[in-house]
Amino acid sequence: MAVEKKEPGGQSRRFRPTRCYLRVQLTFAAQEPMPAMPTSLVLETTIQEAMQSFFGSCGSSLCQWSLLSAPNDSGEFLLRCAPNALPELRAALTLLTRCGGRRCRADVRAVAPSLAALACER
Repeated sequence: MAVEKKEPGGQSRRFRPTRCYLRVQLTFAAQEPMPAMPTSLVLETTIQEAMQSFFGSCGSSLCQWSLLSAPNDSGEFLLRCAPNALPELRAALTLLTRCGGRRCRADVRAVAPSLAALACER
């Protein structure tokens, strides 16, 4: 995820972000009544369990990530991770089938190197 920038004089400089930000949306099964969104603690536990089931305890501990915001009414929330952990985190989010005991899926809506870039709608 390196971005090349041109400096005055024609030389290029590489910008390597130190963090990646993800906007993720939880979508619950249609046959169930619309529940309240899960709390931050429930969501963090669910993602951590998905990481451990996919990569094991040792592998999941190498992927450092954090939940930046609790799910809003539409189910969107923000995650932060290191760029080298992005593929593992996206794979674990793909494996989510339940959150708080209810059937759901997690869709990654956007990935950006900064919160400002994530806020820009494309």
